[in-house]
Amino acid sequence: MKTSICPACGCSLVRLGIEKDKAAVYKYKDEEYQFCCQGCVDIFITDPDKYLAEIADWVVCPACLAEKPAEFTIEYQHEDIKFNFCRCPHCMTEFKKNPDFYIKRLAGEIKNSELFGDNSACC
Repeated sequence: MKTSICPACGCSLVRLGIEKDKAAVYKYKDEEYQFCCQGCVDIFITDPDKYLAEIADWVVCPACLAEKPAEFTIEYQHEDIKFNFCRCPHCMTEFKKNPDFYIKRLAGEIKNSELFGDNSACC
């Protein structure tokens, strides 16, 4: 499952608490990209292809919201959706306890306020 990652700085917009309607937006080659701030848009437009290539294979862990290249994650299938987790075993354990929460949060349907939603310790 993909979530918005700022193409310029590589940060997850969900982790930063930036809702889709509040993100800075820029259209490039008929595709709309979301950014954490206008400053990142300004950086991106200097060399869009470079920045898109840098994050092309990046994914976001649904539990801790860490941004990583997919090759450094563990794939997990939940129902019909493939998720990529950071390598921390705590993240997958937490996800399995309440997958609907993490799926909705990753999709931006639940505002991110705490890492695990209940102040659980993290890796």
